[in-house]
Amino acid sequence: MKKRLHPVRIVISIIHLVKNAVFPALFLFVFHQAAEAAWVIWARYAFFAYILVTICGSIFTWWTLRYEFRGHALYLYTGIFVKSQRRVPLERIQNAHRHTPFVHKLFRVTALSLETGGDEASVKLDTLTVKEADRIEERLKGKEAAQETKAFHFKVTGRELFKASFTSFSFFAIIPLLGSVYFTIDDFFELGGLARETAAYIKAALWLLIPISLILFLLGAAVGIVMTYLRYGSFEIMSDDERIYLKKGILNETFFTITKEKVQAVKWKQPLLKRLFKLVEVELISAGDTGEEELETNSLFPFLPAREAARIVEELLPAYRIEPCMEKLPRTALWVKLIRPSWVWIVATAALLWWQPAYWYGSPVLLVLLMAGRWLEFKQARYLVNGAFLQIKSGILSTELLVTPREKIQEIEVKESWLQRRWRVATIQIANRARPVHYSQLADVPVGTAALFYQWYAGRK
Repeated sequence: MKKRLHPVRIVISIIHLVKNAVFPALFLFVFHQAAEAAWVIWARYAFFAYILVTICGSIFTWWTLRYEFRGHALYLYTGIFVKSQRRVPLERIQNAHRHTPFVHKLFRVTALSLETGGDEASVKLDTLTVKEADRIEERLKGKEAAQETKAFHFKVTGRELFKASFTSFSFFAIIPLLGSVYFTIDDFFELGGLARETAAYIKAALWLLIPISLILFLLGAAVGIVMTYLRYGSFEIMSDDERIYLKKGILNETFFTITKEKVQAVKWKQPLLKRLFKLVEVELISAGDTGEEELETNSLFPFLPAREAARIVEELLPAYRIEPCMEKLPRTALWVKLIRPSWVWIVATAALLWWQPAYWYGSPVLLVLLMAGRWLEFKQARYLVNGAFLQIKSGILSTELLVTPREKIQEIEVKESWLQRRWRVATIQIANRARPVHYSQLADVPVGTAALFYQWYAGRK
């Protein structure tokens, strides 16, 4: 039986239209209310035409878009004069995302995105009742899977959200927020003179900078904590025998499922600030992708406690074993990295000597920084073949650790430059299935290790 989306989709479309039309309306009917220029009059006509066409388009889109489950496939129907039909086999639907923005919560509806493999676009049913979304997910999982009990692996605490608010730099959001408020008020009350007088007064009394800076820091920290709480509050990681479930958000709720067998690799990301707070971001490299950045579908949680990350991954994916002890690069790899030409330094030095020769000392300073970065890259690099699993760690200030099983690696490549051949080292690169394809590489491993790695991969089933 063919079904339409919930009719509240039209209302939500109009709400988004009003939100996007606020500033054009202010510009045309408030700031230029007395203007009689021809372009202003025609712009107002175009504005009303745009509103009318958009509302009619929302109604026609809702009326023509229908879906149904028939057999082992999902069918989508669209179009009035030119009708189209799309058939999506259920076995091609790999993951499901349930995203409930605040406006959807007001009308008790949700948006369901179904992730497909290959180059096909994902299927998005953006206004479903919660009951209908549950029915579709149960249809995709099967009745037996739907009745499985979910195991809890992680639930975010207030302490972790507090640390996350500082490592995410969300407190810097106060800067554009204050700027936006200032310019908005200035458009109506002309605060330019008052701002200059205030700046001159503070400059004359420098002691005021300390309390003002403290207030701004506390205000920014409070904004960061609130934003982090609204975005990641109630975060939970759950699983059953076949799937992983992620839930997050207070105002905008997101519920994401991923089939365990579709996980191609696991990646640990740890920038410098997260290392100081002993936090880590764990990403799942999946075979599909919705292309919707706000869902962050591949991230378990950006601020997992480092001491619990390995435990959680091994509980979710029992086949994965993360070994902390890994092989280091040989000393020759350091020399190769240090003597390898740096085009950044060459171009920057040439530009500096041509336009600003008085600042020639910037060239050796840049060279020292680049060499220090290469030394850190050498110190961070690690690798390990652990049975049927490969571990690769790389990075400078921010480190990444990739763990992937041999059967999930789509292809490998062993490369040698002229310099690497002279020092008997090579670069190995692997590709995992994802959208886009996920590449990982480790430079300057011994040639013998690269050959063994090639043989290891050739033994895959």
